[in-house]
Amino acid sequence: MLDPQLVELGERFQTTIVGVVGFVGVIWSIRSSARQSRLQHQRQLKQDQIKLRRILAAEFRNYSRALKKNTEADVPDQKHFTVGKLNGIYSDGLANDLGLLELGEIDVVINAMISMQGLNSISEHLSSKSSATRYWIAPNAVSEYKTFAQSTVDALDFAIEVLEHSGDA
Repeated sequence: MLDPQLVELGERFQTTIVGVVGFVGVIWSIRSSARQSRLQHQRQLKQDQIKLRRILAAEFRNYSRALKKNTEADVPDQKHFTVGKLNGIYSDGLANDLGLLELGEIDVVINAMISMQGLNSISEHLSSKSSATRYWIAPNAVSEYKTFAQSTVDALDFAIEVLEHSGDA
């Protein structure tokens, strides 16, 4: 049997005991919910990183392929060489999301984007005519254009390599 003093103590502090147990339960519940929320947020950030890496790598791959064709193309003598303008369709819109990437990834992605913009500027300078989507490179400037285009290809390929090896690109 139970000691009568123990029963009396239980009856006397019943409200306090229930309050303490309830308080501990509420605290445990809040901590558990916060932990679950934090884990969900971390999973979402990881998914956003993967998505961003894949989009950037895909866009850079497409521009790299196009520029490689330009650098390898034969140009007839005394003919203008027409090339497309590089418009960072996705990469420009994703500039705010670059903070999701690792610092090294940000460096190479920004370098690739700057290289693309630089190639557009050089192409504008070397062209004798341009439209909204194309440049006509003068015959005497094709070699210089190809040099800058190859430099941009190298920057794009390096960014692709970094993004693909950083995880799930």
